Amino acid sequence: MASADWTSQLRALNPNVSNAKGSGNARYAPHKALLLLCLIDLVADGSLATATLTKTPELRLRFDSYWRIVDARWGGKPTLDLPFFYLSRQGFWRPLTADELLAVSPEGTSSIDLDPGFFATLHDASWRDLARKILIETWFPADEQAALFVALGFSDAKIRRLGYHLSTPSDSEARAKGRDARFRVIVVTQYRFTCALTGYGLHTRTGATLVEAAHIHPFSKSRNDSPENGLALSRDAHWMFDEGLWTASDTGRVQVAREVFTEWGPEAAWLKARHDTPLTYLDGVVLRPAAEHLAWHRANKFAG
Repeated sequence: MASADWTSQLRALNPNVSNAKGSGNARYAPHKALLLLCLIDLVADGSLATATLTKTPELRLRFDSYWRIVDARWGGKPTLDLPFFYLSRQGFWRPLTADELLAVSPEGTSSIDLDPGFFATLHDASWRDLARKILIETWFPADEQAALFVALGFSDAKIRRLGYHLSTPSDSEARAKGRDARFRVIVVTQYRFTCALTGYGLHTRTGATLVEAAHIHPFSKSRNDSPENGLALSRDAHWMFDEGLWTASDTGRVQVAREVFTEWGPEAAWLKARHDTPLTYLDGVVLRPAAEHLAWHRANKFAG
């Protein structure tokens, strides 16, 4: 199919409809449109080198993050399996089993093989912008539209250039959700799903990850969702950071409040042993926390 045909397919996703969820675009299940937005993200970021895609951590992180935007309306868990299979019916791809046979159910779908024409069209940056606009306008209500444009990194100027005008103010709750989703995706992917305190990372075969994005200067106080105000941390390290049990110097060395807590168990010195060690950055990771945010954390949260 030509790019115009793929554009038409974006308007023919045939999602589940529930009038109980609201009227207008609020009736539409968000799963298919969100997955396509995530796929466009992966191509734009250079994270999809071939036409075959599995349920990678990068895909799962984006889908789960964007799901938070629609969760208040649709509810339930962010079920990636369903659109991963059912979008094949619009011709975007073939669903494959682990043995690379044609899958016949969501449960049996291990990967997808994108249609060659669709894969080529995805590499056209102008078409990607148009596709995002169509998906967001067609399948989401106004507040979610505002959040999704922000989550995708669209500036107000770019939104106007595409011919769309947001109906919500710039400081709205909807846009805050979008900024939070973008913060989460950028921080965790830039740190390559690795905890900055421990250097530990973990993925499941369905793409779930142990690491999450932590604000250094809490958003509730700073209203700052810049990636430089973030660290990728495991859940334990995140809790300890928020409790002020550890912090970091401007040069990125860990400072532990060793006098204010007690550790026990098989790894009794798990946190205290990390005092004065450097934060962990894998090779190629360029994102760093800003010194001003670390200084705020040391002055206002650190218990040492």
